[in-house]
Amino acid sequence: PEATVAHEASENSGTLGDRQTDLLFPRVPEFSQVFEFIEANYNKGITLCDVAKEVGYSSAYLTNKVKRETGRTVNRWIIERRMAEALFLLRSTNRSVEQIATAVGYQNTCYFFRQFRQYQGTTPQVWREKHL
Repeated sequence: PEATVAHEASENSGTLGDRQTDLLFPRVPEFSQVFEFIEANYNKGITLCDVAKEVGYSSAYLTNKVKRETGRTVNRWIIERRMAEALFLLRSTNRSVEQIATAVGYQNTCYFFRQFRQYQGTTPQVWREKHL
């Protein structure tokens, strides 16, 4: 029930919402709490340590277990969720890149730019211009 409310709030506030995040995260029941925590908190600057603490495992154990089962580390899942939201906001809003970086959980805009370029092969502004 709580996850549904969070997703409904996301949809109403102009974020990806249920349908797309269901496609983003794998359906691995063992890690549902991990992905629910990432979904609820990706925009707050969370780290692997925060996720591990929430689910009661050490950081090393959790990220190794998640990587074995999903092919990606917990940090990678956090980044992918942030990038998915950043792409959505770039495409659907007129917010500045700096505002989007903050909205998706980055305190450092330069770091957001580096990660965005690493994942998309271009800058956020160029990506936006190509996808409008």
